[in-house]
Amino acid sequence: MRMLEGSNDLQDITHLVLDEVHERTIDSDFLLIVLKKLLLRRKDLKVVLMSATVDAERFSKYLNGAPVLTVPGRTFPVRVAYLEDAVELTGYTVDQRNQEKLTELDDDAEPEVDTSSKPELLKELRQYSARTRNTLAQMDEYRMEYDLIVQLILRIAVDPDYASYSKAILVFLPGIAEIRTLNDMLLGDRSFADNWLVYPMHSSIASEEQEAAFLLPPPGMRKIVLATNIAETGITIPDVTCVIDTGKHREMRFDERRQLSRLIDSFISRANAKQRRGRAGRVQEGLRFHMFTKYRHDNSMNDQQTPEMLRLSLQDLAIRVKICKIGGIEETLSQALDPPSAKNIRRAIDALVDVRALTSTTEELTPLGLQLARLPLDVFLGKLILMGAVFKCLDMAITVAAILSSKSPFVAPFGQRTQADTIRRGFRKGDSDLLTVYNAYTAWKRFSQSAKGGGAEFQFCRKNFLAPQTLANIEDLKGQLLVAVADSGFLQLTEDERQTLKRLRFSGKRRYQAFFDVPKRVNSNSDNEVVAQSVIAWSFYPKLLVRDAGSKGLRNVGNNQSISLHPSSVNKGYNDLRWLSYYHIMQSKAFYNAHETTATDPFAVALLCGDVRADMYSGVFVLDGNRARFAVPDWKTMLVMKVLRARLREMLTRSFKSPGKLPTAQHERWLEVWQRVFALAQEGREKAAAAAAGVVAGTGMAAGNAAER
Repeated sequence: MRMLEGSNDLQDITHLVLDEVHERTIDSDFLLIVLKKLLLRRKDLKVVLMSATVDAERFSKYLNGAPVLTVPGRTFPVRVAYLEDAVELTGYTVDQRNQEKLTELDDDAEPEVDTSSKPELLKELRQYSARTRNTLAQMDEYRMEYDLIVQLILRIAVDPDYASYSKAILVFLPGIAEIRTLNDMLLGDRSFADNWLVYPMHSSIASEEQEAAFLLPPPGMRKIVLATNIAETGITIPDVTCVIDTGKHREMRFDERRQLSRLIDSFISRANAKQRRGRAGRVQEGLRFHMFTKYRHDNSMNDQQTPEMLRLSLQDLAIRVKICKIGGIEETLSQALDPPSAKNIRRAIDALVDVRALTSTTEELTPLGLQLARLPLDVFLGKLILMGAVFKCLDMAITVAAILSSKSPFVAPFGQRTQADTIRRGFRKGDSDLLTVYNAYTAWKRFSQSAKGGGAEFQFCRKNFLAPQTLANIEDLKGQLLVAVADSGFLQLTEDERQTLKRLRFSGKRRYQAFFDVPKRVNSNSDNEVVAQSVIAWSFYPKLLVRDAGSKGLRNVGNNQSISLHPSSVNKGYNDLRWLSYYHIMQSKAFYNAHETTATDPFAVALLCGDVRADMYSGVFVLDGNRARFAVPDWKTMLVMKVLRARLREMLTRSFKSPGKLPTAQHERWLEVWQRVFALAQEGREKAAAAAAGVVAGTGMAAGNAAER
């Protein structure tokens, strides 16, 4: 998108090819908006959209009647069977005593409600046995029938009609909880004790442990791969001969009104089913069993999956519209193939105004918004990096941003969940999930730099339940983010620093892990917990929780909603923590769980979050209307905080307007005041405020005059 912004209509480009357009990602749909506009000016430009399962006519109509070309595939034919065929083949019957659905705490999934029509279904099954029809009448297709899957695999392995398909079986499952359950059932079944290899595949499992799934099994061995929908298009296991498709996936949906995310268990679309079928026909004729009925496939499933633009946050997209200068936000997004609702667009705009990325009246990018638009991150992570640079904790900020843009390096091998959680909590730092992961990362970095290769680093990671490949990916992403911040002009690098960064990124294969060192001039506070906590809170605001006096629960200051901490949080059970920032909230059934929480001090919140009104007579700071109130011990402390807040805001505005420009001598003095206040934070707020008042007097500026200005 940045290429399109300043490229003079891509004059040096003749052809653009977009693959897998059926996936309907938020980026690909936005790119289509931009290209549709561009094609009006570039009649000579050729745009090719490709997919094996796309609704070609719909895309053609959107692009003003673009021609459709059909290219026959080269895969082998795949035999297709459905749930009724699996039940008939295995003789499976429903155990009514064991109908409760099993879930894991860390999955946060909420199933949809079954609305299938049993009478119509049974009419379609006249050619099947009475036992099969009776079983299907009792079955809930939303429930995972693990026993049926196990029986089906065994039957495929021994049945003469299907045995040739049993060399490599790929099972599609919705998430890690289902993968764990089926993995444990297979490993605990004597029938799979010999001549079978089972490989779970999921982002929470170390990459090194999953690599064997891509290898051909030894002679006489067969393999079973348990994977999520990443195996549809993201990865390819070429020797798969049979696919067992549960027909479900886990889909993220963002509620703009409540500003929270929900992870939903839902049936896949017919396009997804076709993609999964194709996984089985790459090396020979394949076999596919769908664990849903043909009736559901033909009558209930959507043709295509829900576009991301209709189910994810629109905030980053709104900023992208402004930086590309292609029109107003609502006007532009309404031109999408499947446009989001005007209400959701409006809510995304309001949320950007709340974080000061857009002006409230003209909806133009603020100086902060302009800087955020130049970074390849969401609004809050971009703000974290910018604030980290200003307040000299850039390594912490850029590492946390890389982790949240990638995935946590902590892993929990099957059967070792308790040990992994214990080790992870041993890294607990700063009452923060984010600083805990940063602490583990820095421990790995120190060890790797001292170990210099060999097996020691691998053993360190194994002992601490860390994934070496994930950590290496985080380090590489840090390098990319450093380059992005430098290219944006916000971080000024010397020529030597730029050359070192370039050499590390493009030096090809390296014997040892190379680390990107953040310049010390913007990194003196990364190990200061109070500074790190505060910068995270300032960057994520208004994502803030408070525990009211006498209450054990937390509420979201933005909407007064009751919130729980996710069970995996290192802060779970620490009810003395009153103020906590968070990165996102997920809805799980009736609960709202905050993820990636970080404790912060009310002094820090009052100092730089939102807008405050100082009530001198009652000695109270009121935040953003009445989101929160802070009592101040005396008028002198209030005056000092008011002055310090104004000067820090001034300094930030200057940093965003003139990135890379050195702070003035006066701003340096105010930064020194801030540094001293936070250095004294652990000794008590009253003492810190008094010390700050003394420093203010020492700047040669009357506090009263400063406040008036």
